[in-house]
Amino acid sequence: MKSFSARRFVFFCLMLVAAIPFRAATLAQESQSPFDVARLPAALAAGADAVVRSERLRFTVTAPGLANTYVQRAVTVLNLNGREHALQAVLYDRFRSLKSLQGSLLDAQGRKIRELKKSDLKDESAISDFSLYEDHRVRYAQLYHEVYPYTAVFEYEIAHQGLISWPAWYPQEDDLPVEFSSFELTVPAEMPVRYYLRGAIGDPQLENHDKLKTLRWQATMLQPLAPEPEGPGWREQADGVLTAPTQFEIAGYSGDMSSWESFGRWFHQLAQGRTVLPPAALEKVMSLTAPFANPREKARTLYEYLQSTTRYVSVQLGIGGWQPFDATYVSTRGYGDCKALSNYMIAMLAAVDLRAWPALINNGADAAAVLADFPSNQFNHMIVCVPFSQDTLWLECTNALMPFGQVGRGNEDRQVLVVTPEGGKLLRTPRSQAGDNQQIRQARVIVDPAGNAGAEVRTRYTGNQHVRVRSALAHSAPREREDWLRRQITIGSFQITSVDFSGVERKSSEITLPLTLTLPRFAAVSGARMFLRPNLLERRKYVPPAMPDRKQPVLLTYAYVDVDSIHYRLPEGFAIEALPEPVKLTTSFGGYEATTVVQEEGALLYVRRLEMRANRLPAQQYEEYRQFLANVVKADAAQVVLVRK
Repeated sequence: MKSFSARRFVFFCLMLVAAIPFRAATLAQESQSPFDVARLPAALAAGADAVVRSERLRFTVTAPGLANTYVQRAVTVLNLNGREHALQAVLYDRFRSLKSLQGSLLDAQGRKIRELKKSDLKDESAISDFSLYEDHRVRYAQLYHEVYPYTAVFEYEIAHQGLISWPAWYPQEDDLPVEFSSFELTVPAEMPVRYYLRGAIGDPQLENHDKLKTLRWQATMLQPLAPEPEGPGWREQADGVLTAPTQFEIAGYSGDMSSWESFGRWFHQLAQGRTVLPPAALEKVMSLTAPFANPREKARTLYEYLQSTTRYVSVQLGIGGWQPFDATYVSTRGYGDCKALSNYMIAMLAAVDLRAWPALINNGADAAAVLADFPSNQFNHMIVCVPFSQDTLWLECTNALMPFGQVGRGNEDRQVLVVTPEGGKLLRTPRSQAGDNQQIRQARVIVDPAGNAGAEVRTRYTGNQHVRVRSALAHSAPREREDWLRRQITIGSFQITSVDFSGVERKSSEITLPLTLTLPRFAAVSGARMFLRPNLLERRKYVPPAMPDRKQPVLLTYAYVDVDSIHYRLPEGFAIEALPEPVKLTTSFGGYEATTVVQEEGALLYVRRLEMRANRLPAQQYEEYRQFLANVVKADAAQVVLVRK
């Protein structure tokens, strides 16, 4: 018995010793997980809430209208602030089928804790603002954990049935460091591939295999692209690759994207037969324009009719993202998206023999500029181009508040693809000048001996400043309008005694807002002196930080002029002891003037004029721009000193 037990003990010990290498190998294998936090480079982890460990994008094209997208993304969440990055959203619709969406939650050593469950998923309509009908949907997957750090790994696959765009790859992110990122594009060997390189990204590795060719890019150890004040948009600065097809097909419509001309021809065919007005609408158009012989007045009348009888609603069913609904659709229902409303406007203009074309545009004040030498889908909006003999008229058909002849800040000074029967042509929309976008303020202020004041103010807005104000107020309730007005006033203590918003209701290319204010403790009284800041309502306070190592250009997209003329009646028993020195600043990108003068005994006039011009300044000029704003802030804070007689 003892002998048997001894033999068994020895055998057990030998087996245990023999097992040690296997267990050691297993532990070593576990520690080799690529997502082990111990393997995370310190340079990426420092100061980060989360890090993209790996992102792989594979796009495989099998025919002009068929492709497959595969994405794997792993994010290590380092603390609670990074939790929001353990989320994956995937868009799909009738042209993009979501074949699979999987995920795994890994611990700090990269070992799997669990897989994605149904309770981690959420599926909903991807309905955007002003959207009535869409077949777009979005599926969300989230992998949250209460023990940090951890890693969320997502994988999904999409089958494309209809293609107009190929992917863009931006390995660098705006808010997270990236350890590794790759992009593979695989197409049939005979299929042309067009790509555009941004920044430091070089040509791809090319591999040919089995009648296919694969282009491969990769990047490692990328810090977030830190934004700089007044810099260009992130996509304009980031390194990346844009790809585009030559031949494409969607919903049975085949096209050629090798030139802007051929791309325009494809879009033109989508609108064929869609500009026929129903009889009642045609009769209305003819009666509205009958009193006018001038083509521009006819266009104005029809544009204002469009604004008063339709509204913008995004309708994105079928290929609604590209093909406009016909003129009868809009005439009957009274709504449409940018394409449908533009098409309806073109139909009305055609009925009175005015030629007009759709114009595709990348809308948005900070939208990236169109790459003119890379024909591709770079647009998100449509406006209307109306060529006259002497000039060209541009019409924004989705904004019922836009004055005739203006296109708005988001459409100004950018290249558009005008779609004609002969094909597409790149043209540029006009850029408004500073003098077109004015804020002109007149005020009378009476100051009492205690430093309290009352003010009557009248402010007139034109151009883009007018559109900004009218857009904020037109559809707002009275209380919301007053709240908006309060946010515009930079005085510390004030009460709005009265305000007249009736100008908001009148159809005009400008708007005037009169108001009266009570200003307790407007001027500071200290002993025998009173200190008064003559700049009533336009006190600038922000100065961008100094950046000795500025890298990005300064992008000034908004041109405007602000003029303030403030008349002061000073309190009796006080004399002027000191006035601010006149200030005049002149630069290539703007100018500033401020003067305070005595008109008569007890009366002052303060005049301030600030002009900013649209411009793109090199990074070296940032300090000049910053110093200009610092001097404006200083001048805006200047004081008048009064002393008791």
